[in-house]
Amino acid sequence: MLPPEPKTEVGRDVFNLYLVVLALALIVFVAVEGFILYAVVRYRRKPGDDVLPEQLHGNNTVEIIWTVIPTVIVFILFGASMITLAEVEARSDNPGVTIEVEGFQWQWNFRYPDEGATITGSAADPPVMAVPVGEPVRLVLSSIDVNHAFFVPQFLIKRDLINLGENGRNNELEFTITEAGTYAGQCAEFCGDFHADMTFVVDAMSRADYDAYMAAIVAGEPPPATGGEDCGTTIAVTAVESIQFDTDAIEAPAGEDFCIEFTNNDTSIHDIGIVDTEINGDDIGPGASITYVIPAMEAGDYTFFCTIHPTMTGDLTVTE
Repeated sequence: MLPPEPKTEVGRDVFNLYLVVLALALIVFVAVEGFILYAVVRYRRKPGDDVLPEQLHGNNTVEIIWTVIPTVIVFILFGASMITLAEVEARSDNPGVTIEVEGFQWQWNFRYPDEGATITGSAADPPVMAVPVGEPVRLVLSSIDVNHAFFVPQFLIKRDLINLGENGRNNELEFTITEAGTYAGQCAEFCGDFHADMTFVVDAMSRADYDAYMAAIVAGEPPPATGGEDCGTTIAVTAVESIQFDTDAIEAPAGEDFCIEFTNNDTSIHDIGIVDTEINGDDIGPGASITYVIPAMEAGDYTFFCTIHPTMTGDLTVTE
């Protein structure tokens, strides 16, 4: 019933608005269904009761109540939505990074005008958008053909890319990521035959790691590993068609962090969690990949699974 855990400041505002809407909807649902059930039980026709009940053709008090309550709810939602929209549309004077995002059939160009770098993806090798954590990131969004949409589930915001011509004004999206990590993204606007291949990854890292990453890109060198992904042990797991993993058993060392390199080759969204632990990786869409950093675990037998499709399971053995 809840969206993914937000990883940006504006995403948290959107998440909180969702909670307000959900709470008010539950109140209305419980009240309406409660009165219906009460009326069914209280005023049901009893055996042998053939007397027509008193007929009421209006009650001003009741009509005022059921007019005022929805009006108050609508005003609350309107006010909360306007406050959230203002946060989403707010722009900083000096964003930490500006990225020109260009969508095309069927991939992405990420241009960094300040750094002088351009990253272009392909269906076989989706692009990585490197961004610093804790700094405003501004995206300038455009399309060179049909409509596309930039969407990262953990950001809780979708923004369209539209070809508006020379005199048009491109859409913008600004966010501040609160937690380092890799986040899967995709085009969320059906744009043609290979729409499902329009995936990308956002790699959020510290400013120092970001500077080193971009320096390597500009120099034409392989970018350095970021965050905790430089693991001593990396295990590859793939989601395949028919909602299942490509393996039903993996092994990792005890007492040290390890990585699970997860690729989604199915047509549904998947993730990886570990039963009876707090480990629950970020969701990724079809065609995307992500690396989960798993904190050190004690030796023993565990079960890894997709939290979205709990029938997808496998055995994890943590050995000494």
